[in-house]
Amino acid sequence: MRYRLPLFWSVALALVVVWLLLELALPWVGMWVTGHERPLPVPGVVRLIYLALALVGAAVYVTINDESIAEFLRPLIAGLRGPDPAAPRAPWLRGARLAVLVLVPLAAGGFVYARTAPRIQSPTVLRIQHPTIPGAYERMRNPFRERLDERTLAEGREIFQINCRPCHGDAADGAGPMAWGFRLKPANFTDPGTIATVVEAYAFWRVTEGGPGLPPEGTPWDSAMPAWRQDLTDEQKWKAVIAAYDLAGVEPRKPEKLEGFGPAAAWAQAKPAETPENLERGKKIYAKRCLVCHGDKGDGQGPVAPYLNPRPRDLTLGAYKFRTTGSGEPPTDEDLFRVITRGVPGTAMSGWTTLSAEERWLVIGYVKKFSDAFKEKGTVVTPAKEPSASPELLARGKDVYKRAKCWECHGESGRGDGPSAPTLKDDAKDAIRAANLQKGWLIKGGREPRDIFMRFSTGVDGTPMPSYADSLSEDERWALAHYVTSLQTKEEPSAAVVLRAARVAGELPAAPGDPRWQAAPHLVMPLAGQVIAKPRWQNHAVDAVTVRALYNDRAIAFLLEWDDWFKNVEHRPGPEPELRPWTYPQIDLNSERTHKLRDAVRLQFPVTVPAGLERPHFLLGSPGQPVALWHWRADVNESGGNAVVKERSEGFQKPIAELGAEAQDVSGRGAWAEGRWRVVMTRPLVAKDPTKDVAFEPGRLIPFAVQAWDGANGETGLMMALSSWHFIVLETPVPASAWLLPLLGVGVVGLAEWWLITRVRRTD
Repeated sequence: MRYRLPLFWSVALALVVVWLLLELALPWVGMWVTGHERPLPVPGVVRLIYLALALVGAAVYVTINDESIAEFLRPLIAGLRGPDPAAPRAPWLRGARLAVLVLVPLAAGGFVYARTAPRIQSPTVLRIQHPTIPGAYERMRNPFRERLDERTLAEGREIFQINCRPCHGDAADGAGPMAWGFRLKPANFTDPGTIATVVEAYAFWRVTEGGPGLPPEGTPWDSAMPAWRQDLTDEQKWKAVIAAYDLAGVEPRKPEKLEGFGPAAAWAQAKPAETPENLERGKKIYAKRCLVCHGDKGDGQGPVAPYLNPRPRDLTLGAYKFRTTGSGEPPTDEDLFRVITRGVPGTAMSGWTTLSAEERWLVIGYVKKFSDAFKEKGTVVTPAKEPSASPELLARGKDVYKRAKCWECHGESGRGDGPSAPTLKDDAKDAIRAANLQKGWLIKGGREPRDIFMRFSTGVDGTPMPSYADSLSEDERWALAHYVTSLQTKEEPSAAVVLRAARVAGELPAAPGDPRWQAAPHLVMPLAGQVIAKPRWQNHAVDAVTVRALYNDRAIAFLLEWDDWFKNVEHRPGPEPELRPWTYPQIDLNSERTHKLRDAVRLQFPVTVPAGLERPHFLLGSPGQPVALWHWRADVNESGGNAVVKERSEGFQKPIAELGAEAQDVSGRGAWAEGRWRVVMTRPLVAKDPTKDVAFEPGRLIPFAVQAWDGANGETGLMMALSSWHFIVLETPVPASAWLLPLLGVGVVGLAEWWLITRVRRTD
């Protein structure tokens, strides 16, 4: 006889399955459908809608007749009635019933507390996505659209790659190397809701005026979009606009209708045959997507190559870094497909998921023709089953790390600050940096143990990173891979924008090494190169700063930490850098320095915290909306004095003013060790001069931003790394009144249970 699950438990199981599908299965389905590298989160509204539909469906099914209602309620009534005194006693059943009766009111109280307890909400930016175009721009027409040819497209791509790529990406998908440092992300032009919905004149207006040129109702206050009015001619701007549409695979909106949005990524398409026709198709894709970096001949000498660090790969050499084949051997087609799809973190090489799978295969077929290396096939390294991580395996990996002298380049703690790091050069004699193994999100060939194992097994051709296939056993390489993975920090940049400052009793920690800092909440702030104003800077060295804050009744202290391979405490500024055509400084990051610059970091706060969403621009404020700057300098720190000076700014167009002695109330000290700066800044909660600096009040969201300079990277002035606005809030204890409603909820549900139990027993 087949067992039939009671109706109540069938409904409960069905609802649990629906919830699991929404929470766990759908993100993976979304990843598979879109070709994304990671599971895609399901919006909360979508989960709520489908759960509500499931509940309604269950209610309809249960109430279809009186018999099903009675069957559904039977377990509930039995639970309320309690065990039959005449039946054999089951102690576990009595305990389970009691636990359920206790947990239900407690769960109700927890639910009420979660909905009513005071908390700080992350601020949102409300704005009109597409404000009305000014009349002066509305009637403009692109003079190149009607007579568009390949030469014009090529010129536009070059302009786009030099000026727009840092934020909007090679593929115009909003995933440029600077994008991660901005809270308001650059527009993804491949999204049908962006440039495909506007006329070309609208895009030209946005390029010309930038973020500062938007009307008040549409201003994204955290926008890093520069105004290209003075930097590019109208002709260059129109060509850049054409390139943006072309790279995104969309057409500008016509006044009467919307055009198509281009093909979506398709992962399941079969690899096409390498025929002359397909070779020609691959050539066209290469010319459109790859030529500006890798060059017409594939030699890495494209028109934007001088602006990139590291330089684009010379495809004619047939030497590829990330492979599954042995050292010195050509990669497989699948290796090339993987790199094109995933991109290379920390470089200008984006993941080309905007291309269909077929298009990626086609361009691979063409790229292989640049080198004779592909006439031979490499031998794929096929490892045995990956061992599970264990303390013993990690200890063995640590020993291998020392014996193989990995620390000479990557440092004792894996930050890339080993004694040999400053001397590293690739096969082209260009200086390169050892990978920072702690920053897993930037490890170029992949961060998982299997990815790292392959690097040890195959080497990284064209660099000093050798293959250890002959010198280390497979077991040793697996142990080393797991140990390197264990070095990755848990403090990674995220979508969080609010730093919580914990309250402490007694004095605040003044030293970076004070153990109390480790218990403080932290916020990892991503930084981008300053590309808003001249001289624009793409090659920033500081990519993230970890910030902690503590406060007491009198003052607040900040701890800022960031990786810096070399300690620079001199300040001997050299001549202003020579500017290339368009925007970017001509500084060879791989040559010997003619001057030395200091390391530095700066905290930025609005002098007056606005009541609404409007804030000064995050690049040094706005006219009439000043910001206060706490500027820490490594050279002053080294001399033993107070290393922080307070400054004031009203926009990058104006000089920064150092405040007088009467307003200097920030103290700060820093320490450098193992390739990392740790800087503490302390200030009273209320500034000496409240008109020139922000006041810290518990429970209030206060905007703040960070700017950083790496002296060894030639950074000074506007050549820096910077963040968008984030927020700090001084935490306050939960008031006693916050517990009243949860306790009331517990009481109401408990009384309801008592009434139901009494009523059920009376009916027996």
